[in-house]
Amino acid sequence: MPGLVGAGIAIEKVRESAREAALRGLQESVRATALLIDGQVQRSIGALTALAHSTTLVTGDLRAFYAEAQAVDQPPDVWTLLLDETGTQRLNTIVPFGAPPILSTAQQRVQTVLATGKPLVSDLIVGPVTKRLLTTVYVAAATPPAAPRYVVAQAFSVEHWRKVTLAPQGRDDWTVAVIDRNGKFISRNRRADVLLGQPARPELTAAAAAAGEGLIRHRTLEGVDVYDAFAHSSLTGWTIAVAAPVESIEASATQAAVSLALGLLVALVAGAVSGTYLGRALLGAVAGASSSARSLAEGRVPPLATSSLTELNALQRSLTDAGRILAAERNGRALAEDERTQLLVSEREARELAERQNAAKDRFLAMLGHELRNPLAAISGATEVLMRRGPAADDRRFVEIVQRQNRHLSQIVDDLLDTSRMLSGKVAFKLKPVDLGAIVRECAESVRASHAAGVDLAVEAAEVWIDADAVRIEQTFNNLVANAIKFSPSGAPVRIEVRADGDRALLVVSDRGPGIAPSLLPNIFEPFVQGPSAPGRMQSGLGIGLALVKQIVSLHGGTVAVADNAGGPGCTFTVAFARVARPEFGAGEAPADERGHGRVLLVEDNADARDAVAALLRAQGFEVVEARDGEEALAAALEHRPDVVVMDLDMPGKSGLDVAREIRAHPEVRDLALVALSGHGQQSDKDETRRAGFDAHLVKPASPEALVAAIEAARERTGPREPAD
Repeated sequence: MPGLVGAGIAIEKVRESAREAALRGLQESVRATALLIDGQVQRSIGALTALAHSTTLVTGDLRAFYAEAQAVDQPPDVWTLLLDETGTQRLNTIVPFGAPPILSTAQQRVQTVLATGKPLVSDLIVGPVTKRLLTTVYVAAATPPAAPRYVVAQAFSVEHWRKVTLAPQGRDDWTVAVIDRNGKFISRNRRADVLLGQPARPELTAAAAAAGEGLIRHRTLEGVDVYDAFAHSSLTGWTIAVAAPVESIEASATQAAVSLALGLLVALVAGAVSGTYLGRALLGAVAGASSSARSLAEGRVPPLATSSLTELNALQRSLTDAGRILAAERNGRALAEDERTQLLVSEREARELAERQNAAKDRFLAMLGHELRNPLAAISGATEVLMRRGPAADDRRFVEIVQRQNRHLSQIVDDLLDTSRMLSGKVAFKLKPVDLGAIVRECAESVRASHAAGVDLAVEAAEVWIDADAVRIEQTFNNLVANAIKFSPSGAPVRIEVRADGDRALLVVSDRGPGIAPSLLPNIFEPFVQGPSAPGRMQSGLGIGLALVKQIVSLHGGTVAVADNAGGPGCTFTVAFARVARPEFGAGEAPADERGHGRVLLVEDNADARDAVAALLRAQGFEVVEARDGEEALAAALEHRPDVVVMDLDMPGKSGLDVAREIRAHPEVRDLALVALSGHGQQSDKDETRRAGFDAHLVKPASPEALVAAIEAARERTGPREPAD
């Protein structure tokens, strides 16, 4: 055994040394490839510098310059261009002399070279003439101040770089790649026809961005487990990566392991032969020891038998000691069982504590929602009344500001409470077929009307039907659009699209903001995570809008994803739902007729909220009777006999639930329509108001339309009422 352990240590040392030597060779290959690329670029800069000082440019003899440029080409993969300061190609040696000038996409790079006077190497681009993937080296021409300003450039096709960066001889299983500063493949010796121009593995680009050179282990795009060495080209800023399969690097270690396994097999065979021989000699002695062991198991003292084998004599003595050991083991087992019982009790107590804390959190959020919604309801009602009275032009702007900020604060409260309920699985949706395009168009109009000037929404919404809760879909759309507006520069367009994609319905929201940092992207849908605001705007919001979007979409069986825009700044959120067939509507379905208003008993202990809601209802044509608390409510109902009672729940003295039960139990007012208007909006709150006898439950601050609709709907419920629970 000591020899076996020593052999294992030696093999591990050899294995580690071989692996380190192979990895050093891999890193040397990366550096050599980087030097090859730098040499190519340096030679190109030298040739371009010579052309940049050609007298033919000074004299304007472009035909002679064309001939000089052809002399430094390496057809068909390397050719020369002459560009003026607007980025227009005046000459291109890949086409005949005299071809019409071509407006390229290189204006920004040309302006940079002319401004700095330094050579510039581009990342991977598509040539406007050849339509091929290529890279370009730019050098400013040395022309007199009065002469036209030019930039001389040399284009290298990706085929040229593939020839330069072939895998080292005898290393056909190695993968050699060149990656530009944007993380896209310029060259790759494997699957080049598919992968050139595509992004490299994110773990490789992240490691290359963090260090000048290094080594990582990961899987390639082909799914091969490799060691990947990388280094940066000093001239271009590109990343050169050489990947070798882990199996190839550790081949020597595998061979050593096989040799060790063979040695162990031989040792096992020898041991089996020896054991068989010696075992037969020991069978008799072991049989006697077994008899003694059975006696011990039965609680009897085994006889002290002796033999010529010292080891078996020791065994007999050990059997005597075994009784004491078994007793100690039984005691230890009892102690362990007691300890396990204590652990179970501690775990149960910890779980009960967590449940109590969670219940306390729910109660806190419910009370927080109630306390915030009371003042919000008062502000909402008051501003609505002011707007309906037609304020002066100077005052109207400030009333609109109050309305806008009140809606914003209401949305924050709703999002915060909804996020908590959805994360704990306490929200149930009412699903029915809805037109996603119609919902989006209506919401977009509301956004235009409610936001300040400078919001540019471009909406293309086709008719696409899904099974969904319409209110939650509106909430999802509003959060996505609010996020796009928040992170977009002022006046920048936000594009919204609804379309069918096979069996899916897609909602796409695109903005022109700064995009999402790669480090933030994996966690963008987590609660309280958000990126920096657009330049010139203060940070705002709690970072819960996108988390709420993900929860709502997931509970609808859909998906939400985000990606940076490929053609420019900003990002695009894509929400996908399962499509359903457009429902058939009956011929008799039509809007309800207009109804009269009638008398409303408003029960609210908050004076500001009561005054605002009462003024709002009177503006709608209702006759309003006010009560300050539960004690006044029943008396006012008996005296004034209203058509509908709109009542708060949390009041001093009798609560709204207690008053509702008294009304349902009183024979004279049992049939009154009851509407709850409360700051509590959880499903458990709505269930409790329904059991108490309420016909509807509204959450503060309720819009005028929602309040009127709830009153009218409650009045439709006629007929005898049973007493509440």
